[in-house]
This record gives sequence, C-alpha cells and structure tokens, in this order.
Amino acid sequence: MQVTTVILFDLKGSFNQFWGFAQVPLAGFLTRKIPGLTFFKSMGSGSAGGFGAWPSFSKYAWLMVWEDQSQADAFFAKNTYFKSYQKRCSSTQILYLRNIMSHGKWSGVNPFVAADGASDNAKVVVLTRARIRFYKLWDFWQKVGTTAKDLYQFDELEFAIGVGELPLIQQATVSIWTNMDAVKRYAYQHEAHKNVIQLTRKNNWYSEELFARFYLERKESL
Repeated sequence: MQVTTVILFDLKGSFNQFWGFAQVPLAGFLTRKIPGLTFFKSMGSGSAGGFGAWPSFSKYAWLMVWEDQSQADAFFAKNTYFKSYQKRCSSTQILYLRNIMSHGKWSGVNPFVAADGASDNAKVVVLTRARIRFYKLWDFWQKVGTTAKDLYQFDELEFAIGVGELPLIQQATVSIWTNMDAVKRYAYQHEAHKNVIQLTRKNNWYSEELFARFYLERKESL
C-alpha cells in the first residue's frame, strides 16, 4: 500500500543552513534511483513560520511518495545522503501519511493513491500546493501572501508550515489537525479561508494546484 512521508529538517549553524539551501535543487538528482520512490519534492521554507516572503535558511522539507512502507523504512535506515542531511540538523521529523483524497496536479501528475478504510479519530494532515502565475505574483503577495500565516489561527490546528520549491512562485503548506471534523470546519466556516478561496477563483492566480488530505499514521522524531 502506498505511503507518503513528509520530512521536516531543522538545520543547525550557518554553514549547515547554507548547505541545506544548496540542497533544495540538488536533492532531486541525488534521490532519482531510490527503490520504491515514485514521487519526490525538495523544498525550502519562508520566514515567519514558513509564511514570509524572505526565506528561512534553517527549515527544509522533503515530500516522498513510496510504493509501500518497507521501502520507506529501508531508505530512512540506510540511505547515506539522508543520514548526512540528518546529522546536520538540530531536529528531524518524519510524518508517515495515508492518503484520504487528493485532486489537482503537481508537476503535471497527481502522485497520491487513496487508501481503503477510514480512521475517524486519527489526526489529519492537509497538503496544499500551487504554482503562481508569474504575471500574478505581485497581486497574490499583496492580497494574500503577506497575511497567509493569519489563516492558520485555529484552535484545533496543531502545526502548520509554508514550504516551496521556488521562492515566491511555487507555494505549498503542510498542516496537522486534531481530526477530520476540525479540517471541515476550517474549510467551510473559517471566514478568512473562504475569502482566500474566493479571491483565488476570481483572480485566477494559479497555473497549477493540488489539494490533498491524509491520515497521520505516525510522527517520528530523530
């Protein structure tokens, strides 16, 4: 059964932080032949918890989609590149996810396959991703980008971070919620969130976007 992992790196020290910055474009080349890995994205983060326009040089993320759990386990146990990355970090967290639903595309594909079975009481991870049209960048950042962090002021939200492959242009968010009901209340009742959705449709900001929900199977700190 497919498993998705999100790895959150917090690099320590200026040398390691700039090393991590250089890995954002390089990691894709260094993970191309990993057995069982079907989709990979290496991303940086912004300041202000990931939602600022200026980059954070300490926080980075990998999104990895695997054919099954055993292949993910083998990678994290043995891969020398991952081990080298981890040693440079003050903390590393791995989120193991089971897809509930997804729609849209990322680099031309939807990499996620929904799993059978429901976990009503499980925590839920929401992944959003969008490529902003180049000629819409100023409009987007003026109207939404600078206040994005305020969208995540919600009691049942446990964690949220903004990440992306390219600063300002390719944006993604990863958020952890206490349960599915909380996600639905936020999506359909939170006024700031509804306003952003309306603005997005009205202004046609995105050339590509994807939205996905997952159950959080487990969270591992290394």
